[in-house]
Parts: sequence; C-alpha cells; structure tokens
Amino acid sequence: MLKKINVILLCLLICGCSFWQQSHSQTYWGNRFGLGYATPAQTEVSSTDYSHVDLGNAESFRVAMLLPLSGSDANVGQSMKNAAMMAVGDINNNNLVVQFYDTKGTGSGARIALENALSARSDLILGPLKAEEVIAISGEARSKNVPVVSFSTSPNVLQEGVYSIGLLNDDQIRRIVRYAAEQGRHRLAAVLPDSQSGLNMLKSLLKAGQRYGVEITKVGFYSPSAMDFGGLATAMIGSRSGDDVGFDALLVPEFGNRLKAITSMFSYYDVAAPQVLFMGTSVWANTGLSKETELYGAVYPMMPQSRIENFNQKYSELFGNRPNSLGIYAYDAVTMASILAHGDKGNLQEQIVRSEGFSGMSGSFRILPNGLNEHGLDVVKVTAGGPQLLEAAMQQFYGSVNTYDYMPNSGYVTMPQIYGKSADSVRTMLNNMQ
Repeated sequence: MLKKINVILLCLLICGCSFWQQSHSQTYWGNRFGLGYATPAQTEVSSTDYSHVDLGNAESFRVAMLLPLSGSDANVGQSMKNAAMMAVGDINNNNLVVQFYDTKGTGSGARIALENALSARSDLILGPLKAEEVIAISGEARSKNVPVVSFSTSPNVLQEGVYSIGLLNDDQIRRIVRYAAEQGRHRLAAVLPDSQSGLNMLKSLLKAGQRYGVEITKVGFYSPSAMDFGGLATAMIGSRSGDDVGFDALLVPEFGNRLKAITSMFSYYDVAAPQVLFMGTSVWANTGLSKETELYGAVYPMMPQSRIENFNQKYSELFGNRPNSLGIYAYDAVTMASILAHGDKGNLQEQIVRSEGFSGMSGSFRILPNGLNEHGLDVVKVTAGGPQLLEAAMQQFYGSVNTYDYMPNSGYVTMPQIYGKSADSVRTMLNNMQ
C-alpha cells in the first residue's frame, strides 16, 4: 500500500509542485488535466499538452521536458518520463514545476511541443531525444533565449545554448585514451564505421591523442553493415615487424556480434594482449563478454556501475519494470534543473555551464559551453567474472572548463594511416567539421 501511495504522490508532484496544497483527489487531477488518473506505470499518454494550464506562480522555475510519448519511441519516452517523475519526488523542490510535452519522435512534433512549452513560459527545455528533433527546435529556442539541454548524443547538433546531458562518444574516448596513456600505451589504432558517427569518433580520437601525448597511427573504416573484417585486419597489420603491428592499443567502439567479429579477426592474426590492449566504449556493456577469452584484460569506460544498479533497482521497485537505459539522464536532468531553480533566471546559461558541474544519480557531470559535456566515468576490465573496476570515476569536477581542450582544433598536424577509405577525403571531411 505504501508503495502505491508513493507512486500517486509522484504523479501529483510532477504536475506542478505549487498545486500540492490544492487537492489530493483523483477527481481533481483527472479533471484538471483531462487524463485518466492512474499510477505512472499504468498511464498511457498519447499526448501531453499542459500549455493551457497556468502552473506555479511568478517565482516558479518552469521546466518543459520534451519526449516522444507517442509514436515508435513511446516506450523510451514513457520510461524517461517515469524517471523524471521519480526525480521530482526525490527532490521535493516547491519552486520547481516540471511539465511534459509529446514530440511524437518527429521534428514537426518537436516544434509543436516547443511552441506549447514557450507559451507556458518555460524557463528551461529538457530534451528532445533525437538529433532531428533538436535541429527542429534549436533556432526558435535560441531566439527566445531559452536554453535547451537535450538527450541527443549527436555532437553535430550541439552549440552554445543547445546542450546535451547524454553520454557522448567524445567524452568516452577522451576517458579511455587518458587511461591508455597512463598505462604507457602511446601508439593507438582504431576501427570505425564509415559513417558520420565514425568521423565524429575519429575527430574525438585525434583531439584526445593531442591532449594526452598519444599518436594515432592507424584507422580502418568499415561499412556499418559489414561482418567480414579479414581484409581490413590484414591491411592494417600488413607492415608488421615481428610482434610490432604499429600500435599498442586498438579502439573498437562496437557491440554484439560485430564487436566479436572484429576482435576475433585481429586475435586470429596474433594482435592480442599483452602487446596490444583492446579498448572500447560503454556500448561494450551491451554485450556479454565474460566468455570472450580474446577480450580478457580489455578495457572500456562506463557510468559508475553501482550507481546504475541503484537507479535500476529504485525504478523497478516503483514502476514494476526495468527502466530504459536513457532514464537515468532524465532523472539527472531534473536534478540539475532543481539546482538551477535556486539561481538567477537571468543568468541561466552561465549556471548551466558552471565549472563545478552537477552531481546526479549517474555521478558527476558538467555541461560545456559548446554543448558537449563530461561525465565521471569508471574504467573497467573484461574478466571471466564480469566487469572489474580498474579506475573509479572522479566524484567532482575542478577547475574552469576553459582549461579543457573541448573546442575543435584548427587542423591536425599528423594524420594516421587510413584504411578502407580515401585519406584525402577523411582529412577534408574532418577539416569541414572544424
């Protein structure tokens, strides 16, 4: 019974903390919002538009969360909404008003959602989820000077005033390259998908290499649908001299069968530990690696595992199922908004990119002025017994973000050897991304 009461309290809180004293009845809230009243786990929302309801008061900090509550991504959006509701209940900030708007998972839906949010005098936009939705709302939000903290992990849509709280490949690559450098690995190679995402990762790899004194020696590109990597592997190690293949660490930001196919092929040609350290990104956590003997000792970054487990358990107890993996970012976005609610609305942009960052369910994180972010990430090792912690995430950020080389460079002094793609075209595309 207590569990059900807590769920109902969350449902009331999320509709606007300033209404808390007005009524606790199901009839009141059902009539007020025109929704069938139920626990958050039971409610199916096809459209959530509260723009006609004047929640809060003149001093309230109004937050609009734009999520795909209908359409093909509705399950993701609903899970993120539940997580945000959980955060509101945990925070209990009477000055914070959080309202939800359905983007339907499309650019046009996101524009309508933003218009409704702006009509409701929102001070901050959280979301939307996909890059096309972020593109659709960025111009209007910036023209109204309303900051956007999205869940998109596409760096190409981010800019001053349009930020991301999601876990970015740029951040993960920086973290794992730093770890590799600390272990004395100073010649790195990578195999990357021949896509915009692959180019973004190469750019991040080159920047991280410059920052930590690591040379990026070889990069192989493959079709995103490829499963045969024999030709790429032999090309990349064709000039080997004994055990020296030209690199002492290899980044493979893949998961599932493709990850296994790539690493198995390099292992077949004796590219393996201890001469070469296999490295990945957090997507490795999506693949059971405890039986992949060629990857024992390989490393990758991830959100602090204990924090993720705590979040998943708390969510499951409240809503009866496991959250989508993006739910923790929705929770932390509300946590950040609650802190911003105590500050000066006229100085909101500066508060969002404050150097000390924020602390949430996922650990420490901070937003950078160019829209990117940094998260405190563990480095873990693949073992037969599961991921083993090697280096814990930082608990707090220190120093000005201006001391970090987060801005693009004016050019790259040395380019790696490129396989599977024209080196000149890669250089041109990278320079066009500056």
